[in-house]
Formats: sequence, C-alpha cells, structure tokens
Amino acid sequence: MNSDILAKAFDANNFKETGLNLIGHLTNIFETASQRNVIPYKTPEEQYAYWKNSFKEQSEPLDFFKDVIEKSILYHHPHYMGHQTAVPALPSVLASLVIDFLSNGMGVYEVGMVGNTLERVVCEHLCDKLDMGNNAGGFVTSGGTLGTLTAILTAKSHYLYHVSKGDIDTDKLCIITSDQSHYCIERAAITMGLSKERIIKVPADENYKMNPDTLIRYYNKAVSEGYQVFCIVASAPSTSTGTYDDLETIGKFCKSKGVWFHADGAHGAPAIFSKKYKHLLNGSKYADSIVLDFHKMMLTPSISTAVLLKDRTLAFETFRQEAEYLWEKQNFEWQHGGKSTYECTKSMTVLKVYTLFKQFGDKIFEDFVDYQYDLTKEFARLINSHPKFDTAHQPDSNILCFRYVDCDNPNELNALMRQKLINDGTFYIVQTALKGETYLRVTLLNPRTRANHIHKLLETLEELAEEIKKTKKTDVMGSELLPD
Repeated sequence: MNSDILAKAFDANNFKETGLNLIGHLTNIFETASQRNVIPYKTPEEQYAYWKNSFKEQSEPLDFFKDVIEKSILYHHPHYMGHQTAVPALPSVLASLVIDFLSNGMGVYEVGMVGNTLERVVCEHLCDKLDMGNNAGGFVTSGGTLGTLTAILTAKSHYLYHVSKGDIDTDKLCIITSDQSHYCIERAAITMGLSKERIIKVPADENYKMNPDTLIRYYNKAVSEGYQVFCIVASAPSTSTGTYDDLETIGKFCKSKGVWFHADGAHGAPAIFSKKYKHLLNGSKYADSIVLDFHKMMLTPSISTAVLLKDRTLAFETFRQEAEYLWEKQNFEWQHGGKSTYECTKSMTVLKVYTLFKQFGDKIFEDFVDYQYDLTKEFARLINSHPKFDTAHQPDSNILCFRYVDCDNPNELNALMRQKLINDGTFYIVQTALKGETYLRVTLLNPRTRANHIHKLLETLEELAEEIKKTKKTDVMGSELLPD
C-alpha cells in the first residue's frame, strides 16, 4: 500500500495480537465483574468533557477499548437489573466479530447469501413454535421500533389492498392498543401519518392488562363514529410491568371482525420455548404479525428483531418499488432482504442468535426463561413479605415494579433512592410511573444474578430510604431553629 497508515489498518499480525489481547481483557472483565461497580456513573457533561478532550489524542485500539469499557455500564455484572437489554451469551459476542469482519449487506442475495438464508431458517422455526401456520415466515430488522413500524405498515397495506380495496377514507383509519403498550406503537402510527386521536388506547385493568370486554367497547365506539380499525395491538408483555395481554381472546375477536392482530412480543415471545410459561402466549396462532427482539430475552447483543408474519409475502407488498439495478424482477423472493424491509445494507445480525441455536438448540432459551421468570417470582414473594415495601403487581415475567412505602411521600422518596443507587454505582435499576405513582422497576436478565443479589438489593434500598428520611428530618429540625 502507498500509505503507511492504511497498511497498519490492514495489518493481519496487529489485528491478531490486538484481538487476542482484547479477548483476554474482556474475559478478565467478565470473570471479575462483581468486583467493580455495575455503573461508573458520570453526568452527561462530565462524559462529554472527557471524550471531547481525548478525541484528538491518538492511541492504540486496545488502550482505547479498555477506556471505553472502564467508563461504561456492565451488563454482565450480577447487579445489573435495569433495562430490557440482554446480557449477551459469550458465543453470540464472537458472532458479532464475524458479522463485522464479513460486513455482508443483505439487500440482494449475492451479497447476503448466508444472512438471508439464516433469517429464513430462524424465522420459520419461530413461526412454527408460535403456531402461526404453514405460510408464515419473516425477516430480521434493527430493533423492535423499526420492526413494529414494519408490521403495522404491513397491516395498513393489507387493509388498503385486500380488505377495503381502495374504497376508504384514509383519514378514518385507526389502530387500537392498550395504554400500557410500548411507546413504539404510537411512534409507528404517527410516523405513518395517523393523528393521535386515531391511536385509540384502551385503559388497562387493575393487573395492567388490556381487558377484552373493554377493548370490544372501544372498538364498537370507534366503528360507530365512522373510524375504520385496521389493526389491534396486544402486548406480550407490556413494557412497564411485564404483564401479558389475553392473546387468545383478543385474537379470536380480531379474527371475527377481520382486523389485523399484531402481538408485540418484543420482550416476552421467547417464553414460547418454555414448557412452564408458554401458556402466556396462548393465542399466538391468531396473530397476523408478531415482533420478537433477540436482544432482550434471547441472549444476544443489540440490536436484532424478528418480524414474523402469518403470510410472509405480505411484507413484500408493503415495500413494492422499482429498483432494477438491485433486482431483476418485482415479485416475492425471500432471498433478497431489501424487498421486504426498510433496510437494504443491513447487517446479518441473525448470526448472533443462530449461533446459540446451533450450539445449544432451543434448550438454552427454555432454561433462561424459566430461571429469570422464577427468580422474579421469588423477588416478588420477598417484597410482599417485607412490611416496608410493596409490589404494584404480581409478575407474569421477569419484570417487577415495587416501591418503598414506609414514608409520607413514596413518589419523592423512591425517586431519590433510585438516583442515590445509580450515583453509588453498586446496583442498576430503573423507575417507571404507574397510574401517576412512581415505582422502582427491575428486569432480571442476567443468568449470574442469584437470590442473594436480590436480597442485597432490598437491604441496600432500605438503608438508603432510612438515610434519606434521617437527612430530611435533620434538615427540617435545623430549619425550625433558624431565626425568622
């Protein structure tokens, strides 16, 4: 090469040496995770100042990678109990390296020969597990938000081309979902041009589920007002509380009305692999589309989502267009990924989950779901037996909302407890609002998290609560002693 810099960037020996050293460093981080803080919290301004100052300081990749790791949240820490993001199984991390080394796009078959084929195999297997029918299939896209948008767009396309056949006032199109559904449902609808009043949200019941009887009332009201419901979305489960809607009853209703039934299984659809918990997905056979995130409950690095369709060919109709330089003819051909997704040069992220199927089969996902769901139920029992804490719900899945209640203002105190916990860095949990009240929220996703860790979390939270109450009492007493 004419450039010494380019030669170094493509030097195989440097790549091998750095790569082996990096793997060694990551292995050490994994093995000693519990010896460091789960989150080395810095404010946004502090992070910006550090990385801005170091941007033009050149260094070797390994030194830079070590710095990034040191300053990042560590999902493999057993005290990580925060967002619904997978703790990646180690073989899937190696798959990520292969993906980026090959950098094969998937828009056309010649470039994405392996990726497009693996997608078909994995998606057909998932559809079979979910009992979606002989014509079912799907594809993989970048995240649940994009997957949801694709599924609901397909529902709209199906309604326009096959149900109404053009005889429709598009300003009257609407969807129905739960008020506990993920924000991406509303975002997808707005992106499609639906105004907010055409996104009908059914109030959840006391268990944070969409009540089918209430759904029917809202549907009938919408129809009586001239709206044309083209899609009903159920949660499997909801994001805030992890509770599953009644897919069976909702699905049967959708079928009786000829309405597209979409199940948002981004988090919880992998429960289908569990003999113990697959009943939570009873009714999946009625779904016209299901979204499932591999990077939530299937142990893979972000970001990779399956969009599963009862009729696989309908996604092609959604994105029908002319692009002769890519494809020779415009018909359904599964091997050309760009024909049925937004993305053309997308990464073959399916390799991550395929690697786990290849090495462990379905059993790894059954064991994982069973362990995390069981552990969350144990955590709920622990909280319910504690006089100073209370749960918002009994868990269906591995998500649990709870809070400290032995105080005058639980909303304020729990928010302060959570912030102190993050600043301290010893645990990572999040918070949510339910019916206007602030709750702490955990998602148990780490196979290394044990019962002793959740006991320690509760002890730590109780200590923080007492510390905050004591500080507030001291402040109040001090202010009373001040002269007017």
